[in-house]
Amino acid sequence: MAYTERPMRRSALIGPWGIGAIVPFPNDESLMIAGLDAWRYQDEKAFIITDERLTQRLGVKELRWPPDFRERNADKNNCNLKIPAVRFPRWHYCPFCGYMKQATYYQKQPECDGPPWKTGRVCSLNGKYRKKMIPERFIVVCPEGHIDDFPIADWIHYDSGHAYDETKCKIRRSTGGASANLTGVFYECTCGAKKSMAGATTKGALEKIEYRCRGAKPWLGIYSDDTCRQDTKDIKVLLRGATNVWFADTKSSIYIPTENEMINRKIAGILRKHYDNLISRREEGEFYEQIIDYLAKSEGVDPEILHQAFISETEKRNGIMDVSEDMSEDQYRQAEYKVLIRTSGSDGQYFHSINHPIAEYDTVIQKYFKSISLVPKLKETRAMVGFSRLEPNEKSISEKKRELRLGNENWLPAIEVFGEGIFFEFNKQIMERWGQNKAVRSRIEMLNSSYHKSNFGKQVQGNLRPEFVLIHTFAHLIINQLSFECGYGSSSLRERIYCEKTSNELDMWGVLIYTASGDSEGSLGGLVRQGEAGHLEDTIVSALHNALWCTSDPICIQSSGQGPESLNLAACHNCALLPETCCENGNRFLDRGVVIGTLEDSDIGFFSELNFT
Repeated sequence: MAYTERPMRRSALIGPWGIGAIVPFPNDESLMIAGLDAWRYQDEKAFIITDERLTQRLGVKELRWPPDFRERNADKNNCNLKIPAVRFPRWHYCPFCGYMKQATYYQKQPECDGPPWKTGRVCSLNGKYRKKMIPERFIVVCPEGHIDDFPIADWIHYDSGHAYDETKCKIRRSTGGASANLTGVFYECTCGAKKSMAGATTKGALEKIEYRCRGAKPWLGIYSDDTCRQDTKDIKVLLRGATNVWFADTKSSIYIPTENEMINRKIAGILRKHYDNLISRREEGEFYEQIIDYLAKSEGVDPEILHQAFISETEKRNGIMDVSEDMSEDQYRQAEYKVLIRTSGSDGQYFHSINHPIAEYDTVIQKYFKSISLVPKLKETRAMVGFSRLEPNEKSISEKKRELRLGNENWLPAIEVFGEGIFFEFNKQIMERWGQNKAVRSRIEMLNSSYHKSNFGKQVQGNLRPEFVLIHTFAHLIINQLSFECGYGSSSLRERIYCEKTSNELDMWGVLIYTASGDSEGSLGGLVRQGEAGHLEDTIVSALHNALWCTSDPICIQSSGQGPESLNLAACHNCALLPETCCENGNRFLDRGVVIGTLEDSDIGFFSELNFT
């Protein structure tokens, strides 16, 4: 927490707020979270998060919890820690007389000490001006990540016949008129210059007043570095609360147990001696469990620990722990996919998955899936690696990390949350055959048309795959149904897709639906129980049956593009969209049509042959 009167959850510092974000606090106060150079720990060891894979992926020495306020009796070495912040925007105005003042990044919230401006409004109390001033709504944002106050003085003095003198000119802000748009916001100066905000957000408005980006980085304490060469026409005037002022860039990881957690010298010796025999028996499916039991009994070790040590050693030899900063997100997830499609981990570890062949489930869903894995225990680590403004970007991890600090310390802020989940492994052969259907590919072409015009499509080569759109939409439909049936709030459930968007080099065909909300909802057990045979079949059928008709149909099902940048087809808030915290793709790339079919072609859906009655 920053202060007792300005509380903030530590998880919020990874998203939706974080370094460089403008946080609105009560009492009309606006602060920006400062860079990592200003984060202080008396004893950082108590805040370190252990996740070997994610640490390697991000190229850092360690991950740390954000500092938090602690009672002295609870932790004498880490008491009264605070999250640092700077004041932004700097321009403030008095809500009574309109007098404006420009603060610094580091001072307290300004108070009005200006004249009454002969307006009839008096903001003084007993002759003293002590009214808290309100931060200005308008700011300018650069695509390079720079952010600054709207140039109010330049705006009202340009082409006014008056020169701005910072030592003499005093600016007043006022609102009036029946209009609620920018024409109702006026600025006037004691020198006589006066102008409204009309036209300030239009293209070319900043070029007209010869504005140039100063390269300001308030979160790092930089007023100007004069290095930005961004074209002024690309700099935007925004409200400080606009959603495109700040986009968090976070990387998450499902914790996978490593060999170091289990292998002691005795077990390591058993594996060195018998590994080749064990791997051949396990691949052939003959006597593996009997051999494990025999070796464990003869050597005096626990059979389950020996089994898990063997699994971890196999993962190591298969390159599961071979992680680098340059690998793609799909390559990183492949290791998780390999442990999710089989029984892995144990209840005594942070990860435990139990794989069930689809033959254990009712025949109604057997055609569409290969297996279902129940995950009664998992740990997710989420780390903040950077942020962007105006639009999400695809800069490298090393480039993004440089925006978080000026120094050379080698750590990143992160949180860890615990939960449970259900993993769906789709039938590869059925899905590939469906994806080659001409009608399916023709429908996805409509989505690709919008995709290549969007910011996302410009950064990635290739076309969206029908299989990815299908798995993603199925995940949304299942989350909606699970939140209804097992009591979780929809915002508590998340998706983690194991399927490449535009290529199929890694051969992944699954999705994990899990809860990792960081509170008591992460351990209720209802999600795993709903994934058991006898329950899951009804959930899937009900989700698909509900998707057959949307309250916005036929408009929704016949849509050729809706949602952000028209990157959805048949998907709207009444059928397939979820809270932003649930979706990895910002509620984009969704289409009910590829799941259950359309009005014109009911056979186009992957699940169109399923009996919904």
